Amino acid sequence: MSRVWTALFVVLMCFVFVAAVSAQRRGGDPKARAVKNPVPSTPASINAGRAVYNMNCRQCHGLRLKGDGPLAPKNPKPADLTDDKWDHGPSDGEIFAVIWNGAPAPMSEMKPMKDTLKDRDVWNVINFIRSMGPKPAAATTK
Repeated sequence: MSRVWTALFVVLMCFVFVAAVSAQRRGGDPKARAVKNPVPSTPASINAGRAVYNMNCRQCHGLRLKGDGPLAPKNPKPADLTDDKWDHGPSDGEIFAVIWNGAPAPMSEMKPMKDTLKDRDVWNVINFIRSMGPKPAAATTK
């Protein structure tokens, strides 16, 4: 009987793991992709985003946003925010979702920021990232 319970527990844990990974799956999220950045990319927003980034993100993503900060884990390495490769989708809404909800292990150790930052802070960080690297992805309709 204990084997049955062990097997059921393993199956349950697999379902939990799959659900967690699918919440921030590679390739993006159509619902998050549809979310538009409500904060205009102004010098004030970019400067505010830089300040929030320096307080909350720089330790792992680095001063130049290359994923080489002093507290950056080696494996998996934090994302290079200046390139055009976005594992969880390149739109502002998808980037917001990753910052807000974190990115799933084992692909990342990024923790959710929803209990740390306000919505506007995250949008300002996205505007700062855009000023330093990739431009917003063009909207696609399918």
